[in-house]
Amino acid sequence: MKKLLPLLSILLLSLTACGSNGEVAQKMRSKGEVPQYTANKPAGKDQGVVRNNMENQNPNFLNLNNSEPGSSAYQENDIDKAREVINATEEFKPGRIAINGNEMWITVYKKGMLNADEKIDAEARIHKKLVQALPRYNIEVKVKEDRR
Repeated sequence: MKKLLPLLSILLLSLTACGSNGEVAQKMRSKGEVPQYTANKPAGKDQGVVRNNMENQNPNFLNLNNSEPGSSAYQENDIDKAREVINATEEFKPGRIAINGNEMWITVYKKGMLNADEKIDAEARIHKKLVQALPRYNIEVKVKEDRR
């Protein structure tokens, strides 16, 4: 009985693989029709054509229109403004600046060695100037030592 049950299940699986509907494509070709292997709907004039409407497109793409706030052009202007503010101090050099929504992360470099208190003080000074210049962002500043 233990050997009969697995044998019957294998036999059942092998018999179901040989369905009676296997020659549908052959029958269609004999009638002059072309079988549709990729879709269950009939071929129409628009099949395979990408439509130029907004309903099928991703609404989360970046806005590349330069006339609207939040677009990449505005972000570039804000990054340039942050670099100007940092360069105007003559104490710091700008590093990496990243914007994500209303968050701006800025890395600045200061010549020489800094202890923890000097680093916190430098971050506070440059943060204050950046917030005055770009108040719409939540700005995070990281001061690193430039040892070159």
